[in-house]
Amino acid sequence: MTSNHLPFARGLRGLIFDLDGVLIDSEPLHEEAERRVFEALGLTLTPAHFREIKGMVTREAIAHLLHRCAGEGHDVDAVVARKERLFHDLLAGVQPVPGALAFLRRAAPRFERLGLTTSSVPATQRFVFDRFGLHPYFHAVVTAADVTRPKPDPEPYRLTAQRLGLPPEACLVIEDSVNGVRSAAAAGCRVAGLTTSFDAAALRKAGAHVTVAGFDEFARHLGW
Repeated sequence: MTSNHLPFARGLRGLIFDLDGVLIDSEPLHEEAERRVFEALGLTLTPAHFREIKGMVTREAIAHLLHRCAGEGHDVDAVVARKERLFHDLLAGVQPVPGALAFLRRAAPRFERLGLTTSSVPATQRFVFDRFGLHPYFHAVVTAADVTRPKPDPEPYRLTAQRLGLPPEACLVIEDSVNGVRSAAAAGCRVAGLTTSFDAAALRKAGAHVTVAGFDEFARHLGW
């Protein structure tokens, strides 16, 4: 990459983005879909419930919420399917995280390879790429369908680095969740924590090398 101001960023060749909360502001849509599905079951979700599941893959999140709110007796896969259908309907209104697409365009010529590592299903990733014209930017994509051990396990980011043809230590990851930061750090990547979902202290504790409030701030740190 070109010159930068962050010592941890020296020697970087690849840039890997998370999707939800990094490129797109989809967390409110996930919460709305989950809220509606649980209301149909006669169950109420609170802000505390949503904080507990941030960064989890959908099935893990739904299983956790069902256990917390209803104990046993519900078909997790059926609830997941209802949630995914509703979320996909809501996704039509999704917007980019402020500054994300401009940052992506500026990053593309500065890195050898760009990747995406998301806990979302392939249909969500493809919809977002189609809507915002993201296909040309990315050399590798890893979704929930590609891994057996989701974030915070390092498998997703190790696989992305492998598909990019780069060692993990040459990759910079932009993450917004504690589980995502843990995954990337454990894979050996360098990690920037974006404080759209968790505060800076939580992201640093999870292993982020730097934290930023937004993409403009991050670009300034990188000397762009």
